Amino acid sequence: MGPVSAGPATTLRLLLADPQRSFAEALALRLDAEAGLEVVGTVADLGEASRILGRRPVDVVLLGVDGTSEHVLDAADALLAERPHLTLLALAEHDDLPALARAVRIGFRGWVPKQLDVASFVEVLWGTRRGETYIPPAQLTRLLPYLLEDLEERRAAELPFTTLTPREREVLQAMCRGATREQIAAELRVSRNTVRTHTQSILGKLGVHSSLAAVALARDAGIG
Repeated sequence: MGPVSAGPATTLRLLLADPQRSFAEALALRLDAEAGLEVVGTVADLGEASRILGRRPVDVVLLGVDGTSEHVLDAADALLAERPHLTLLALAEHDDLPALARAVRIGFRGWVPKQLDVASFVEVLWGTRRGETYIPPAQLTRLLPYLLEDLEERRAAELPFTTLTPREREVLQAMCRGATREQIAAELRVSRNTVRTHTQSILGKLGVHSSLAAVALARDAGIG
């Protein structure tokens, strides 16, 4: 399903998704009272949010990420892949640098403390309309070196994979998807013996002794 078309520039339509219902409903009341803002719904999770997104136009989703950030961010990643023009803002009560870093990589446009006053909240929301991104200064200061360090670690992890041929990378990516040797052979239109040869070469180049270990390395490097 593609993104719902945006409405008039004078109205910003919001959807709040947070398991803390009392917080979400209180924030919705405050934001809905602001000129130019319209809260189209308050839900507990992105599963409920998806149903509303299928029925009503929404510009910004404010998403609570506390407690189960990995699960929530997985869902958010899938949502943005389906609706790339949607603006996502994370609502966070606790400092979680790894979750913040992942949110930035996914494409969130802001990381908003739940303690933020309403006036500042409104400024952040209209900032997204202008293409701005909001991260609290103290967290931004810590985020930049964290992202650089993570980038270096990823590059180091990817180094062994630079020796793989394009065909070997295709085989490895298929392995990461859980494809069997027969399925890989059919997909690449080669024999099972050819797939076995590629697999043995992959294991040797990566310095591992099993397909599971190769897949684990690939996923750690962000390749699988």
